[in-house]
Amino acid sequence: MPRKYTRKTTWGKTPLEEMESAASEIKEGKKSIRAAARERNIDKSSLLRFIKKKEKGEVKSVAWGAVADAKRILTDEMEEELAKHLKQLAEQFHGLPPVKCSQLAFEYAEKNKIPVPANWTKAQSAGEDWFGRFLATSLGGATAFNKTTVR
Repeated sequence: MPRKYTRKTTWGKTPLEEMESAASEIKEGKKSIRAAARERNIDKSSLLRFIKKKEKGEVKSVAWGAVADAKRILTDEMEEELAKHLKQLAEQFHGLPPVKCSQLAFEYAEKNKIPVPANWTKAQSAGEDWFGRFLATSLGGATAFNKTTVR
């Protein structure tokens, strides 16, 4: 998937409340799946899948974000711990370049027996996408990655 993806469809944009109201009408027998989906402009397969997940208690969100959260490698706590370690190194004038930071993240995942994507294993470091998100969220522009520290 490209790094600067622009969405081309409206799939997954149906609000959770809309899906739940359609599901309740179907469950109460007021409408069929097809009629409720057509009325709200929802794909009937998506609505059926939502109903099945709701019965199992697996519904958190209907948007793509729920899938992205499920595919995360390190938890927020782990990323916070890694960020704290990197900031501590930077304070001691041992700032790591981005490549070394990615390698450290891979080693951290391996030591904690966290399953990683195949491209991480092949490169023996975390991917560029992971590092970009980590830099933006966990480190928040820490001093460990400015030009003077990295040189």
